[in-house]
Amino acid sequence: MTDFRVFVKSPSRFNSFDLNYLVMKLLYIVNQINGTTGLERILSIKINHFIEEYGYEVGLMAINEVSSNRFFQFSPKMKYSFINSGGTVKPLSFLNKISKVKKQIKENRPDVIIVCIDNVIGLYLPFFLGTDIPMVYERHNSLNANFASNQGFKRIGVFKILKTWLLRNGGAKYSRFVLLSKDHLSEWKHLSNTTVISNPAVFQSESKAVLENKTVLAVGRHSYQKGFDFLLKSWQKVVKSHPDWRLNIFGKKDTKMDLEGLAVSYGIEKSVHFCDPVKNIGEEYMKSSIFALSSRYEGFPLVLIESMSFGLPPVAFACPYGVQEIVTNGEDGITVKPEDVEDLSKGIITLIENDDLRKKMGKNAWQNIKRLSKDRIMEQWHQLFEELKHSSIP
Repeated sequence: MTDFRVFVKSPSRFNSFDLNYLVMKLLYIVNQINGTTGLERILSIKINHFIEEYGYEVGLMAINEVSSNRFFQFSPKMKYSFINSGGTVKPLSFLNKISKVKKQIKENRPDVIIVCIDNVIGLYLPFFLGTDIPMVYERHNSLNANFASNQGFKRIGVFKILKTWLLRNGGAKYSRFVLLSKDHLSEWKHLSNTTVISNPAVFQSESKAVLENKTVLAVGRHSYQKGFDFLLKSWQKVVKSHPDWRLNIFGKKDTKMDLEGLAVSYGIEKSVHFCDPVKNIGEEYMKSSIFALSSRYEGFPLVLIESMSFGLPPVAFACPYGVQEIVTNGEDGITVKPEDVEDLSKGIITLIENDDLRKKMGKNAWQNIKRLSKDRIMEQWHQLFEELKHSSIP
């Protein structure tokens, strides 16, 4: 494999005649990129931006890929490799993965390695790799996501205790431990290497939703975390007062959750529509009038940022983490007590019944979310990478 380290000019950031500029080389290590979650979406946006705007050379290694079909579009300039081990985490399989990752690092010598794996293995990867290259841990979810997992060993007492200890004490070997919001700092009090860089507004729409269609939108996979059971219960109250409104839920379905069956049991199946993920979700934001977020916990909800980018006022549980850093209650949306179905329904009904308030909040949401513009957030990452790269040069 050829060495990627070459002298080139950056397309937009640097003097084209400055041959002293050495291209920044990044290597992302992830579980997979062929899913439909916010992680895959944000990685595609960031990697494409780094390549096209900063002239970075970016490699990505997926250590647990299960499909060859990518839902989101990644730059063809990204150097992609993967390990397909059928999802196993057996010792020999894990050692094989580490060996392949080490080989990739040795051959390509990136300036910075970024790990986006929200589990125990991700937290301790520097111990296994033993490299002198700066490593950044990019945390995309709350610790609650790990404790809510149904992994078999979690159910066994001694291993549950060990897993909990490892999760709560990991991350110290990274050069930087990047969190999505200030709220998350409370989960990682033992670390001195933390910094906060929020998710960017992926969409930068020049136009706003008209907010006249009788449609409430929710986006997310069918999972315990997303709390759609709460949303359906609240919708039972909403549709009783406003039977002409509909609720659209876009996201990867899970038959085990049986949300369709829950809707039937609540007698709301005619006003609730469960839709598969779509690549152009922006069209759905533009056709809706209210966005609902019913999560039990979040990392830094990208869908909330997306909805506000289209001028869609949200009604959201003030769950951990990030919601209250994104939404200013009463100004650009409504936040309610976490897991309070009654308050969630009242918030939705308030925006349904008050056209002027709904449109005022939508306008404020569209304007206020610009503080998380892609250019601003990407520049923070650029500065971090430059700092780490130059601090590692002898």
